[in-house]
Amino acid sequence: MTYCILNYRLPGAAWSLEFSETAIGTLLGHVQRSRSSKESVGQLFTRDLTANPVVAEIATVLTPTRAAWARVTFSTDRARSERESLFRGGLHCVGFWHTHPEPWPTPSAEDRRLAREHALAAQPQLAGIVFVIVGTAPPPTGVRVWVDDGIDLHEALSEDSCTVLAE
Repeated sequence: MTYCILNYRLPGAAWSLEFSETAIGTLLGHVQRSRSSKESVGQLFTRDLTANPVVAEIATVLTPTRAAWARVTFSTDRARSERESLFRGGLHCVGFWHTHPEPWPTPSAEDRRLAREHALAAQPQLAGIVFVIVGTAPPPTGVRVWVDDGIDLHEALSEDSCTVLAE
């Protein structure tokens, strides 16, 4: 499997987002490669919210309450508990990720609602929440990133092509 470091920038923002090799490994390890695969979901964590780039060091995997080929739900209580536990270890949650069974994923109405709810809940601690959807195409085109600021869902653009770290 190819692992890479991916960088994204929100147009007009002073910061960028980078995914560590570890985080990318987790995301790419859950790509829906067959019709029988189910969506996966998790959270993204960083040690430093003020760095540029903000590095998504860890991508966790939440146990879904329901998972199907084109839908996944999770317990918000479990997600909160995970955030609290990792915060005690110095990690801050910057957002969520999940998979889609399409090459170039786009957020559904339910995805947009979820991103907005979490963005509003994170205010005033965060200016926005990162929302990642991992599709079936190889990175960077198959990994799409948005930031919801509580008003709009803004797409972050890949800054360059995928830099291969290992095969």
